[in-house]
Amino acid sequence: PDMQRGLDYFRPWLDFNNRQPFLLVGPEGCGKGMLLHYAFSQLRSTQIATIHCSAQTTSQHLLQKLSQTCLVISTNTGRVYRPKDCERLVLYLKDINLPKPDKWGTSTLVAFLQQ
Repeated sequence: PDMQRGLDYFRPWLDFNNRQPFLLVGPEGCGKGMLLHYAFSQLRSTQIATIHCSAQTTSQHLLQKLSQTCLVISTNTGRVYRPKDCERLVLYLKDINLPKPDKWGTSTLVAFLQQ
């Protein structure tokens, strides 16, 4: 019942037409990863690219993962990343709280994602 309730709560963000990012937060070991993996397994034409964050993770690691899983397509509005083997790519950043902040207290990875 709790798993279904959690799934029902964030199901709107999993809709194919929704392009909004979301964060799923909760205590360590509460089943966030299991819930996400189950939810993602129910999506058609979707590939999951997982980045296991650590204190050393930077935006460069994210760009490297995108290069591995996407093609760069030139359009009239500029270059666009498109998934190689599916219609939709989900970036799953595990432990996004771990990257070390810079001397101003900013996580460059989070700042990059906010752009």
